[in-house]
Amino acid sequence: MDLDILQAFQREVTCAICLHYLIDPVTIGCGHSFCRPCLSLSWEGAPNPAPCPECREPSRQRKFKTNIVLKNLVSIARKASLWQFLSSEEQMCGTHKEKNKMFCEVDRSLLCSLCSNSQEHGAHRHCPTEGAAADQRAKLEKQMRSLWDKIRENQRNLREEQIMINHWIWRFLSTMK
Repeated sequence: MDLDILQAFQREVTCAICLHYLIDPVTIGCGHSFCRPCLSLSWEGAPNPAPCPECREPSRQRKFKTNIVLKNLVSIARKASLWQFLSSEEQMCGTHKEKNKMFCEVDRSLLCSLCSNSQEHGAHRHCPTEGAAADQRAKLEKQMRSLWDKIRENQRNLREEQIMINHWIWRFLSTMK
């Protein structure tokens, strides 16, 4: 793929809020797409309708479905970025001048096929770099979902506490009359 086309494609699957590849992409009424967590945080406490973070068009939509097509395109862009990264000069084995295509799970390092079969790493568990990257991405997404759930729970608790505080203040003030 031509480098300019690849870069244009990668820009299109980038969140305008966090400036990284979209995670759990959602599309709002104006057609712009964002990471679900980024949009939710951006709209936290915003009026309804909330403005699009990119074009400022109001959107009443608050419940989103994952844009599956866009999610698949992001996956393709990530793989293209990974292959672009792996084919760069920096990813060549310094000893064998071969591409580092394997990930050593013990040392958590990238290795060429000769190094992965060497005495030093031969007994270690290895996997292709693409698989290791996908596994790590899945783990990070799971952690992000967990953190997002905790944030929402904390926000609910704070709202409930604020209601209780307001209730007690109102009761206190009403007894002062």
